[in-house]
This record gives sequence, C-alpha cells and structure tokens, in this order.
Amino acid sequence: MKFDKETQERILRVAADRNQGKDMEEVDESIAYIMDMHPEFDQAWEMGEMAVYPQEIEGKVVNPFVHTVLHVIVDQQIRDEAPDFVAQAYKDLVDMGIDQHEVLHHLISVYADLYFTTFRRGDNFSNLDYQERIKQLVQAAKEGMEEG
Repeated sequence: MKFDKETQERILRVAADRNQGKDMEEVDESIAYIMDMHPEFDQAWEMGEMAVYPQEIEGKVVNPFVHTVLHVIVDQQIRDEAPDFVAQAYKDLVDMGIDQHEVLHHLISVYADLYFTTFRRGDNFSNLDYQERIKQLVQAAKEGMEEG
C-alpha cells in the first residue's frame, strides 16, 4: 500500500462500504478492520478527500489517511511474516502483556520514522536499519518490564 491517490480512493471507498455493510475483498477487509480499531476517524472519512489532511481528533493532530496506510502496511508485515522480525517482535511484545493495538502503534512508529526519514533524504528503505530499530524497541520493552 502506498501514499497515493489510488490508495486514498480505496480507503474512502472501503469507509463507505463499511458504513453500508457491503461485502469486501480480503485487502479491503483488512482496511475495514483497521478502521474498526479507530472509530475516532469515522467523521473524517465522511469528509471525503479532506480526510487526507491532518486534523485535530480527540485533542491530537493526526492524519487519518497516513495513519491508516501505516497500520495496513505493518499489519500486513505481521500477517505475512515478511519481514519475519516484525512478526516476531509483535509476538514478543504481546507475550510481555502489552496491548495488541499499542504494540501495533509502537511498530508503526518505528516503521514510519525510518520510512519518512529515508524518503526525505531520497534514500532507500533499509530493512537492516528497520530490524535494528525493532530489536531496540523489544529490548527497551524487556528492560522496562524488568524495572517495573
């Protein structure tokens, strides 16, 4: 999934289909599932193309489109186990007792930071850097559990 016009249109279509209770393809069901995790975005989807712009939602500035795309990307990585270290980190963090949605957001944060940093620099995304940052995330969680 990309941050492009086609994806924007797909997400808005899924939001409308979801509201109408229509059947969906598997990929669209994944998007709808993520939308179900974020009912606070429902009003944004009703705004159509304006949903691609940052908005204040529940006291935070967020871009529902970007947030949803990042969710879909990381969720897909976990389900496909590609890269495998993301799926393993998800399992490890959930096994530590961290809420599944919170774990997703931690993983998304790591992915987004690396993705947007490399994009701004015109560099290629590095799975080695991604793996190292995910490793650091899991290690920090383990250390936090030991302290708490």
